[in-house]
Amino acid sequence: MTAESRQASSLDESREEVLSVISGGFEQYRGMDKSALIPEQHARAIVELARIRDKAALEIAEHAIELAKTEACIDWGSVSTIDWVRHNCKQSSGAAADFLHVGEQLSNLPKTLDAVRDGSIGFAHAAIIARHAQAITHSESAEPFDEAPFLKAAQESSVSRLWYHSMHEWHRGDPDGVAEAQRQAAEERYLRLTNGDDGTLYVKGSFDSAAGATIRTALEPLTQAHGDGDSRCRERRNADGLVELAAHSLDSGTIPQHGTVRPHVQITTTLETLQGLIGAPAGEMALSLPISAKTVQRFACDSSITRVLLGADSAVIDAGREKRVVAGGTRRLLDARDKHCRWPGCERPASWSSAHHIIHWAQGGKTDLSNMLLLCQHHHWTVHEGGWRLSLAADGRVIAIPPETDFYPPEFYPSARAPDEFDVA
Repeated sequence: MTAESRQASSLDESREEVLSVISGGFEQYRGMDKSALIPEQHARAIVELARIRDKAALEIAEHAIELAKTEACIDWGSVSTIDWVRHNCKQSSGAAADFLHVGEQLSNLPKTLDAVRDGSIGFAHAAIIARHAQAITHSESAEPFDEAPFLKAAQESSVSRLWYHSMHEWHRGDPDGVAEAQRQAAEERYLRLTNGDDGTLYVKGSFDSAAGATIRTALEPLTQAHGDGDSRCRERRNADGLVELAAHSLDSGTIPQHGTVRPHVQITTTLETLQGLIGAPAGEMALSLPISAKTVQRFACDSSITRVLLGADSAVIDAGREKRVVAGGTRRLLDARDKHCRWPGCERPASWSSAHHIIHWAQGGKTDLSNMLLLCQHHHWTVHEGGWRLSLAADGRVIAIPPETDFYPPEFYPSARAPDEFDVA
């Protein structure tokens, strides 16, 4: 064994001894009783353990970058050092990459590393600074990297807020680099739509910051709780808002035509299904599995209807002309009278609402103002598929009556909705 080999072996033994002491000390600490501690002692312990975690993360970063300089991880069967760290250190890909980013920028972040060791910032702060340092030092258009403003922002802000301040500092030093990074992020947008066996649509996607802000700005007005007793969670309101945005775009004709035909939802149904008769088949909806009679009735409340007669062999015998259920004049009067969704407490405007038949026209209800009112998409669904009932009082007020089901048990709403005030135009 050479002198160099003996020295390396000795250093490795010393390192193993220190790691053994650290591990043993941690096990000793873990075995101590924590139940008798007062809250302040728990808090101090949490902070100190977090500092130990961050110091350990810096050591991992130093080892990781040295390991990355070799081809060892690839020789061991991993596609990269990040992948090896992710698998063997039980980390996410992002966390594993943070070790490499910090490790690569060790020489550019001396004050940042000291700040992590003294506890004034965390390793998560350092990882964000390292990511921006990496972008700036690798850019041909950037000014020399200065860690001072990034460190100052880290010491004064949370980890999530540091991204905001760091973007400003990055742009000051390298505006072209920021523009290029955002261009690349926009080119990496994707939206994956996957159909489940039961017809459920699963949505997965990724959008750059500016595109995400555009989407959220468009959805925000549609995702607010509206109407009395709107108990939908935020995620449900987000989903409903997206459906409402798509439906309104179709109804208003703002979507570009396809083959000279304006895009629209097409539903095929039998008269028995439309009437909700027992034994009737489900309705057929383009791009969807068969839908229930209640959903068919909701769409049919305010739609264009085409009558098609089929022979015994399903051949088309006759096809009538398309006819709007709620004609233009009637709809204008309805909009002028109701002005917005009539569900108690809801103020979704008329242009975002559908004409609802209190007694559906398929059951003999009339298409006139005495049997119609405006409902937004969510409340239209609530009445048809949700099982609620609406009643018009003699003076024009609206009463919403909840169903007594497992979904809406009686104690959920102890009484019917208080009616809205309504003045007939």
